[in-house]
Order: sequence, then C-alpha cells, then structure tokens
Amino acid sequence: EHLTPAAINGPAKRKDNFRPDPAVTANCQASLADYATVGKTHDRGHMAPAGNNTQNDAIMSESFNLSNMVPQVANNNRGIWKQAETYERQWALQVPNSDFYIISGGIFDKGHPVTGKGLGIPTRLYKIVYEKKSKKVTAWLMPNAALPVADLPKYQVTVAEIESATGIKFNLPK
Repeated sequence: EHLTPAAINGPAKRKDNFRPDPAVTANCQASLADYATVGKTHDRGHMAPAGNNTQNDAIMSESFNLSNMVPQVANNNRGIWKQAETYERQWALQVPNSDFYIISGGIFDKGHPVTGKGLGIPTRLYKIVYEKKSKKVTAWLMPNAALPVADLPKYQVTVAEIESATGIKFNLPK
C-alpha cells in the first residue's frame, strides 16, 4: 500500500461495497458467503484500510475487494488494528510531502481455523509502516484476537521478527 496525505484527504466516502475481486480467478476468490459463517465473531478486516483510500470513488470502492480482507476478530479489527491504522494516517499527516509504504498481512499458523466455507482465518496479523524520506519503520505483529487498544505498543516488533514469522524477506529500501 502506498500512503500519502492526498490518499487520506480525498473526497471519497466509505460505502461498504464488499465483493469478490474480479482480478482473482474464481477458484481462488473469497466470497461474501465465506464470511457469513463467522459474521458475529469476525469482521471482513481491511489490510489497506478504506480511510487510506479516499482519493476518489473508484479507489475507495477497490479497497472493498475481498482480496484486501481477512477474517479478523471483530474486537481486533475495530480496536487495536484500527488504532494502528489511525497511527499510520496521523504520522503521514505530520510529515510534509510524506511518502509511506505499508505492508499488512495475515499469518496462517499450522492448524489455523477456517470459516464454515473453508476460508482460512489468520492466527496472527502484521503491519509494517515505512516512511521513505526518513527511512523510519514501525511494525507490529499481533494475534488475531481480542486485544486491549492500550496494548498496541506491546506488539511493536522489528521487521526482522515479521520476516522470521512469515518467511518473507521484505527488502525495504535503505
């Protein structure tokens, strides 16, 4: 995800038009039915939040493709994860001409749960926020569980820790 102040301060408003991503082949697409079986306990949690995609209606709408979602514990999505998203937006607004790159995702540990339709539910979530000018990085790794918002600092980690947990080398610019 590429985040700039313009991405946050645009005119587009949230419309909640969740849908399968037409760019994903049918056999790999998530569907609304996948989420229906866990609707009371899990949200369709944005990885790139709608609030970071206000440039125009088309971009806002695209943020509701299910390829940008994971089944996320409702309290996590609406609480501590939302706090991390708010932090990245506030940081972007504080840095003149800021240019941020954000990597968010889920980790599916062995034996991870699935929805009634078979969609994987991540056991852990991560977010890496990289500011290009200063090369400053903030990262979090947390369980996909109900967590107190005040505990966000407890889940701050290094990129190396997320790389170890995911097996992915992120190669952030130096």
